[in-house]
Amino acid sequence: MTQRISRRNVLRAASGALLALPLLPSLRGAARAQAATPPRRFVTMYTPNGVIHEDWWPSAVSSETDFQLSLSHQPLSAYKDRLLILGGVEMKVAADGEGGPHQRGIGGLFTNTQLGQGAFVDGCGRTAGWATGISIDQRIAGVIGAGSPVASLQLGVRATENDVQGRISYAAAGMPLPPLATPLDVYKSVFQDFLPPAVSPDEDAARALLTQRRSVLDAVASEFGALETRLSAQDRQTLDAHLTLIRDVERRLSIGIGDCQKPPQPVTLDPVSETDMPTIAELELDLLAVAFACDLTRVASFEISTALNRIRYPWVNSLGEGHTLSHVGSSDPDTRTQLVARQNWHASLIARLFDKLALISEGDGSVLDSTLLFWGNEVSMGTTHSHDNMPFVLAGGQWAFRTGRYVQYTGNPSHGDLLVSVLNAMGVPDTTFGDARFSSGPLPNLV
Repeated sequence: MTQRISRRNVLRAASGALLALPLLPSLRGAARAQAATPPRRFVTMYTPNGVIHEDWWPSAVSSETDFQLSLSHQPLSAYKDRLLILGGVEMKVAADGEGGPHQRGIGGLFTNTQLGQGAFVDGCGRTAGWATGISIDQRIAGVIGAGSPVASLQLGVRATENDVQGRISYAAAGMPLPPLATPLDVYKSVFQDFLPPAVSPDEDAARALLTQRRSVLDAVASEFGALETRLSAQDRQTLDAHLTLIRDVERRLSIGIGDCQKPPQPVTLDPVSETDMPTIAELELDLLAVAFACDLTRVASFEISTALNRIRYPWVNSLGEGHTLSHVGSSDPDTRTQLVARQNWHASLIARLFDKLALISEGDGSVLDSTLLFWGNEVSMGTTHSHDNMPFVLAGGQWAFRTGRYVQYTGNPSHGDLLVSVLNAMGVPDTTFGDARFSSGPLPNLV
């Protein structure tokens, strides 16, 4: 008796999405119909004015995988196995060119390009314009975010200056993207008109229904498998794509159960208030987690202050002005304590985001499993304004990187190669990025 593919089963498996079986010239077989790979998510994170090196790099280092996290990274202890702390990488693109070291550093951080000419003035009277290339978040958004309701999110915490020292994301040369300044801005941009997927009031019943639908789709896949030899290569490719689409519908529906809920509208907060700053940072990251859960966006940038950084952090007892503190550095014990407290708070924000993402189930794991965050700075130390031995951290991205490591490079490899590695991890096959003089391929010893 000839086996026949059940069109009704396929329609039922589509969960009411009206995904009809495609018309095939030959019978369709062997769609292995594995669950669609969860989408990748990417976040760039910027914090200003360098770090206190003594309290940044890991201690008690016996090997790449045997080390103790620094005081600055203690909030990330639960995620140590997801971290790649990179030492010895130089931001070569910022060594010279237009502008001062803070300007060149923040402009080149995520673009690997030098600055154009312009009228933005740094603290030493040097002038510069905007960066002269696209940033990696926007390059990635062009590949994985094109079909999302929001191609990318730019989030900012007291990053209100419209200056080269206040922008990290670039759509193209000379085209910076201003960050959203408050949680209410984020809500209006992403969630104002959003209607989350409808689910059963009884969550257990809804989950049971999804399980049943997946079982139906698995049965259909089994039927396809029995007929593989009877289909042309073109038909196999067509139906594979169709089954992947159906699986993606199922994935999105499953995310909607318990995880994708429209958040309440945030209260109005002052974007330049030091009192509101920690609340703004936390709520923006909470909203980003919901946006990831609902698959409203897959790419974001998160900017804390600017390279100008004339602000206090009273909630961690740092009452000095940030930029001035960074120029004093570790030579003064109180200044060192304040700066390490700031670094520690920055790390705690990553931990908060990861805590949220880890609770969002997806596939066999969580949304955290498909997220990569790149944390960077515009200078290495505020006392020297140097761009060697940059404090870079990759968090997540375990599908591409060997994490849980502290990798200390020799020979000062270019951070442009690190950007290529990040792009490749996100499915962008570029072999160079930005200024080709400072980018020759992916950074070794990451994958």
